[in-house]
Amino acid sequence: FKFSIEGHADPRGGEDLNLRLSQERAESVVAYLAEDQKIDRSRLQAIGKGQSELLNTTDPSAPENRRVTIKTVTE
Repeated sequence: FKFSIEGHADPRGGEDLNLRLSQERAESVVAYLAEDQKIDRSRLQAIGKGQSELLNTTDPSAPENRRVTIKTVTE
């Protein structure tokens, strides 16, 4: 299997900052999975989503909007 590691941010801060922050979150998880869990990096793709996919739209600054999700990629 291959996996998409998606970083997310809440809308506080600018859009460019949030996109960069979410990308860094995703890359951090990829590094952990590759280095500590020994998953081949070629199976992992880090994607920064910024503030585009809020879980809690009622409270945009809610902690659940700052997260990383892992999705199985089907080919």
